[in-house]
Amino acid sequence: MKLSVYMAAVVDSVASTGERTGRQMVLAVDCSEQGNDAVADYAVVANHIENHGAALSAKTVDKSYIGEGDSTLKTSTQRTFDVAGQLLRGDDFHDFINSHAIKYGVGSEIKRKYVYFDPGTGDGETGTLSIIVNKDGAAAAGDPADIDVRLAVDGTPEEYEYSGGSST
Repeated sequence: MKLSVYMAAVVDSVASTGERTGRQMVLAVDCSEQGNDAVADYAVVANHIENHGAALSAKTVDKSYIGEGDSTLKTSTQRTFDVAGQLLRGDDFHDFINSHAIKYGVGSEIKRKYVYFDPGTGDGETGTLSIIVNKDGAAAAGDPADIDVRLAVDGTPEEYEYSGGSST
C-alpha cells in the first residue's frame, strides 16, 4: 500500500499528543524497481507486520583519565528495523523483499530510501537503508509463513516531517 493511501486512512485517527502504540508509527520504504519513487509512493511496512523492531544502537569508547576517572564517549548511533511478520503476497513491501534481486542482491542493489515517523505529529526521520532478508516464508506445514527482515540505516538519518501528499 502506498504511503499516500495509508495516510489518508489513518492521519485523523492519531492524536498529536498522548501515548503511542507500535501500530501508530509509520515506516515506509521505496520499493520501486529503480529506487527513485516520490515519498508519497513509498510502500508502507504494515500489512501482516507484527513489529517494526525499531532500535537505536549507540557506539561508545570507554576511557580512563588521571584527573577525571572513567568516562564514556558516544561516537555514533545506528538505526535498525528488525521487521517481523507473516508473508502476504500481493502487498508491495512483501513482494519487494521477496524478489530475487533483493534477497540475493549485494551492495547498492539492496539500498533504498525510507521514512519513519509519528503520524500524529508528522515528526520523524528519513535516510537510506540496506535490506537484509533473513526469512522469506519459513513455517511449519500448517502455520503462517514468517518473514524476518533487517533494515540497517546508513549513517545518520535526516530529520523528516510528514506534511501530507506533497511530502518528498
